[in-house]
Amino acid sequence: MEPPTSVGGDSFIQQNGDGFRRDPISNVQLPASCRSGLEVTSRIHSIPAPTGFYTGPQAPCVYLVADGGEGALVDSGFGDEQSVRARLDYLRERPEIRLRYIVLTHHHLDHASGAHQIRQATGAEIAMHTQEELSLRDWRGEIPQDVDVPPDQRAIVEQVRRFRRQAAEAVPDIAIADGARLSVGGLTLEVVHTPGHTLGSICIYLREERALFTGDTALGLGTVAISPPPHGDMRLYLESLERLKGYDAALMLPGHGRPVQEVARKLQELIDHRREREEQVLRLLADGMTTPRAMLRAIYQELDRRIVPMALRQLEAHLAKLAAERRVERGGAGVWRLGGLGGGCWAALSVATVGGGL
Repeated sequence: MEPPTSVGGDSFIQQNGDGFRRDPISNVQLPASCRSGLEVTSRIHSIPAPTGFYTGPQAPCVYLVADGGEGALVDSGFGDEQSVRARLDYLRERPEIRLRYIVLTHHHLDHASGAHQIRQATGAEIAMHTQEELSLRDWRGEIPQDVDVPPDQRAIVEQVRRFRRQAAEAVPDIAIADGARLSVGGLTLEVVHTPGHTLGSICIYLREERALFTGDTALGLGTVAISPPPHGDMRLYLESLERLKGYDAALMLPGHGRPVQEVARKLQELIDHRREREEQVLRLLADGMTTPRAMLRAIYQELDRRIVPMALRQLEAHLAKLAAERRVERGGAGVWRLGGLGGGCWAALSVATVGGGL
């Protein structure tokens, strides 16, 4: 299944009884999900697409950027009939807009599986980062094989497989790289390569609106899952967040969740959260918890069993970053140690951990 957009308690917002979410990072009060639709500005729209199967807290956001009779979608959303029809109906209700581009922030099915159908219906060109196209063509390699799926949810798994096949059809017409620019009327979409969540993830900066479309690199709610290489990279992810802080963005439009006004503050909070998790991993190693599974039990007290494999991969991503920095080392049988530990201490930790069945 697709990497979750939130793992455990990694969340920065609160739910209110009035159906709206208020984030301490932003003073904007907007609908809790992109499902309800929203004219963000006169030139940026969030297109609603209710789905009968999706039960997650945040449906994927699809944005329309329009100016001078031309338009571009940022992501396509799911490829089920209801979602695709909602996007196409939204466009047909605005016949003055000719859709030129479908810009995909990354290849994951909740952002890309509707792209090919929308391309067929509108004649728009799909644009994707060159690195992400490689992942699109080889998506089977990143499917976890150890996801525990309850019998009553196997139909959803089959739907996910269909979405993955649909996403694989979104072969780009335009291969884009960092710094590329796409014109839409009098607007310019600037491509910012932000590897981390995936290696070809991009954000889009719309300078005329000071708006930053962040895909899954930065969410409006919670934190995104990062896999270890070769499918993700925690070090690159943190570098990407730092880079985004350098843009003079007044509005962040995430791939899940609602817009954020205090962009730099939000990005810094995401960075701080990852740094805190990293320090937690180091402390747990020092305390003798030398496998990701042991760490998971300590960090995530209550976790849906379906996303345990994803949470483990996120911890592995932190460990891979720390290993690249020579702050930790990997031993046999998936056991880790702090860099610089003596052999005797390492042996003791290994015996204690493996002997405990972890």
